[in-house]
Amino acid sequence: MLERYHVTPENTYKVGGNKQVIYTPVVAVKTDDHAHVYLAGRTSRTLDGDVACKGDMRGQIREVCKAIEIALASVGATFADITRTITYTTDMKAYFAAIDERFKFFKDPLPTSTLIGVACLAMPEMLVEIEVEAIIESERLRVPKK
Repeated sequence: MLERYHVTPENTYKVGGNKQVIYTPVVAVKTDDHAHVYLAGRTSRTLDGDVACKGDMRGQIREVCKAIEIALASVGATFADITRTITYTTDMKAYFAAIDERFKFFKDPLPTSTLIGVACLAMPEMLVEIEVEAIIESERLRVPKK
């Protein structure tokens, strides 16, 4: 049996670049023995949707990782459960200069990872965005009651 859950975590931003709800931040797909967890690209955003740490790659990486942590915890997962990341950045040089900030959150064994340089993200002040996939045992999956 396959169950699908659409989750909007508390204590995280809930709007897109246009300040409207345009996506689900977390989707979990559960089977009898495991659950796949998909996180929409997390960016450096305040609760009201503004960009945090403007012009500060290190600060944005930290805020992105905090947003990932909140989103994962909302369904019972952790950084250790991540199997895949896709990172988008508007400045490769600045990203690599601050990559140690990422490793404060992502620990060994590291997930697979793709890094893509882009011209821009959803808002001009955004420097980095990270998508995440994780897998957990089905009994660990927590989804908010409706």
